[in-house]
Amino acid sequence: MNNEELYIVLDSPVYTTGDIAEVYVVSNSTSERRVEAEIRDYKGVLSKAALSIPRGTSIVYTLEFQTPRIPGRYDLTLLSESSVLDRVKYIVIGDREDSVDRYIAFTWHHHQAPGYLPSGRYRYTWAFKHVFEDEVSPYGRGVYQYHSSILEKYPDYKCTYNLSPSLLAQWSQLIDEGVVLENGSIIAFSSSEAKLVKDTLESYRRSAVRGQVDVLTSIYAHTIAGYLVDYIEAMDIVEEEVEYGLETTRSVMGVEPRGVWTPEMAFSMKLVDLYSDLGLEYTVLDEKCHLSKSSGDKATHLEPYVVRGSSGELVVFFRDTELSNILSFKNNFKSTANAWRSAYEYAYLIVEKIRHGGVLTIALDGENWIIFSKNPPITAHYYEKLVEYLIKLQGKNYAKTTTLRGLIEKYNPRRVLTHIPTTTWLCGFTKWCGEVDKQALYWDKARRVYSEIKSYEEKYGKNKYSKRARWALWHALDSDYWWAEFWDPDYIDVWLNEAIKVLEESKAGA
Repeated sequence: MNNEELYIVLDSPVYTTGDIAEVYVVSNSTSERRVEAEIRDYKGVLSKAALSIPRGTSIVYTLEFQTPRIPGRYDLTLLSESSVLDRVKYIVIGDREDSVDRYIAFTWHHHQAPGYLPSGRYRYTWAFKHVFEDEVSPYGRGVYQYHSSILEKYPDYKCTYNLSPSLLAQWSQLIDEGVVLENGSIIAFSSSEAKLVKDTLESYRRSAVRGQVDVLTSIYAHTIAGYLVDYIEAMDIVEEEVEYGLETTRSVMGVEPRGVWTPEMAFSMKLVDLYSDLGLEYTVLDEKCHLSKSSGDKATHLEPYVVRGSSGELVVFFRDTELSNILSFKNNFKSTANAWRSAYEYAYLIVEKIRHGGVLTIALDGENWIIFSKNPPITAHYYEKLVEYLIKLQGKNYAKTTTLRGLIEKYNPRRVLTHIPTTTWLCGFTKWCGEVDKQALYWDKARRVYSEIKSYEEKYGKNKYSKRARWALWHALDSDYWWAEFWDPDYIDVWLNEAIKVLEESKAGA
């Protein structure tokens, strides 16, 4: 309205028949003004008011009304001088719909590639900065800390987290020893920054202990396992790195993971037995890129599936591609008022998706959707508003937020898939091999290093040197350094060269 923002929002996107609903008119204005407005429902004018709109973001009008006694979809419209300013939808449900089982399973992937060099010094400190820097002020500090504060503030909100093992390892090092940066500066373990990292880690631990969150493990570095298994034929690298990641999660978080995150959702059917042999029971893949192209007893993505390997089996939850991508990429809001309105709209989409029951899995990076937005604090505010709506849905017994572990304990998946294609959440591997000219050349380098490690072990056996070389290769293969927009051949070279250097030192001393 003349470049001013005026929105209408409800206190919930769903009601039972005859509920009392609250309506808010929210503005974000650059100047003070008055607006003659009216709110209409399905029967006509619900309210007329002269709105005094102050400068800035504010609730300018509040109204209560009784929802219809007939179930269905309804609209509320905000008008001024016969012009529609905003329109929102809501749903009224009856007793039958109220008895349907509906679950919302948010799964957040907190990942951070190893930022240290073979010397132990840190080139990249994002694992720490995303805890203690003022990224989302005034709502919190770094985005990892902000997520944990939401868990503390809303204890009835349940969800799942993959705190990647390489992230946990870096947090633990800072807390226990402090870290030295590449330029020689230090973040001491006694510093206020390290204390905030410690407090944040302990907050996640508390959430896990009380059953509010399910903690997934994953491969140690953020590696595209399906690609390594099928195209590099490096099953042993993936197996030992998943095993190391599992032990890292156990030791740092103090829990026994039952689920596993597959970085970049880079899946291969060969991972089924690998995961199963380690006692890992479930993972998350993509509705569009995996389920739609899979084979077997296939229905919708609103239920988990069993996938069987040659000796083991795995339960797979398929994330809702549309809703996951809305959070990931449609997260630039004009103001806190716009963020609130958008959170309402997203909550309404959730309600529509699971109206007839089932398990709605929404999975994405926990940090990037906030920090890569144009205004991270407003995006953080959006997240809190969304959580408030999720709590409302629970309070109305419409849907429950849940952990993946909680679903595994309740659900007995009936449908079996016989095949899921080797691919990623992007439906291919081009982002890591093909989009940048030299990516293919570096994969050839990685293959040669892997081959040299294997040749060394055939001659000298597996020993402390080959173990160190494998450790170096893990780091070189971290997919974050291969991602086209963050392509970092120098870091890859550092670790590939380290692997060769270790083997040469061993041969020289033999």
